[in-house]
Amino acid sequence: MRVLFTVFAAKAHLYNLVPLAWALRSEGHEVCVASQPDLVEDITRTGLPAVSVGPALNLMQTAQEVASDEAGYGIGYDIAETRPEKLTWDYVKGTLSTYGNMHSEAVSNQAFTDDLLAFARHWKPDLVVWDALTYAGPIVARATGAAHARMLFGLDHWARMRSLYLEMAEERSAGDREDPMAEWLGKRLEPLGLEFDEELVLGQATIDPMPSWMRIPVELNNLPIRCVPFNGPSLIPSWVHEPSQRPRVCLTLGLTLAGVRNEKVPLPDMISALASLEVDVIAAVRADQFSSLENVPDNVRLVDFVPLNELLPSCSAIIHNGGTGTTGNAVVHGVPQVIVPGWLWDETGVAKHLERRGAGALVEQQEFSAELLTSTVEKMLKDSSYRENAVELRAEMLRTPSPSEVARQLEALVENR
Repeated sequence: MRVLFTVFAAKAHLYNLVPLAWALRSEGHEVCVASQPDLVEDITRTGLPAVSVGPALNLMQTAQEVASDEAGYGIGYDIAETRPEKLTWDYVKGTLSTYGNMHSEAVSNQAFTDDLLAFARHWKPDLVVWDALTYAGPIVARATGAAHARMLFGLDHWARMRSLYLEMAEERSAGDREDPMAEWLGKRLEPLGLEFDEELVLGQATIDPMPSWMRIPVELNNLPIRCVPFNGPSLIPSWVHEPSQRPRVCLTLGLTLAGVRNEKVPLPDMISALASLEVDVIAAVRADQFSSLENVPDNVRLVDFVPLNELLPSCSAIIHNGGTGTTGNAVVHGVPQVIVPGWLWDETGVAKHLERRGAGALVEQQEFSAELLTSTVEKMLKDSSYRENAVELRAEMLRTPSPSEVARQLEALVENR
């Protein structure tokens, strides 16, 4: 069969799809990946065929605008909000409207959808696997008659919010059930002679790479998938496998937020906080940030990139912002995690889950200080229970269906459609 993967131009989201894409290709299926032109080189470097659709996204500029709300997205709504007192009808509806606007205009706009549809009509995919923020995917699948599955990149707050909305809508009068998702998806569907339904929101199946103990209880056709780390084309530095005389600690800001300025948690403060510890720090930061880091401590090695899949087996702890890729790498290698959460999706929630399982610690941005980070890392290194619990989480992850097993489940989805 032919499988079309589609994802917006974010390297971390692409890397989340690659193990499944290669599993399908290894089963003998034709696979290609469609995204904006600024991701095409990264796609081809995975060995998968790329299709360029829509205009360039310029993700870093978009992320900076969202962080400061310069684009007027109304980001005061939080898709990860869970406090019952906050989750009113207006808040839930406003959240779906706000995030829908961001995705519709910034992530997969009309030009993206038009180009993707033109390609799909030519290529005729049997299955579309779409990144959970790339709603051009289900629209194109519906228009071409393909089966389609949504690939999560984090906790499924989208499904949770949608379920809350539907529950609340049942209690309101017919004239007071404004549906922002039906509205913005409907505008894309109407010119194609198609109508909105719930299958377009959550897919015919949901592929979930998150650990089972993090999963949000929402009724879905859920396909759990084991996290298989993919760090991109990599040259493994010789020092990675050299024995360290002290505990090794990794510090990374991930692929997406590394270039977004964060006044609450300055990178120099994070690095200097670790100077007093008897550890060797591997700080994976962007090369263009090196010049802003003065008086780097002797126990800190600055690297522009190092594959976490190779580095983490030698690490006693990792400090990061809670991104799904980094979290998955750490879980797979049984490494305790200190999370100073970002703001993109569910980073704080992920950290709290890890804390509850005794394999991680949360350092809130608003509470951040060098002293707090130092004491948190020091406690984690001294208390062996963190490592023991992290190893237990690794064992649980390894029992999750592999990408090859999920590939066969997707074959059945296509056969039964």
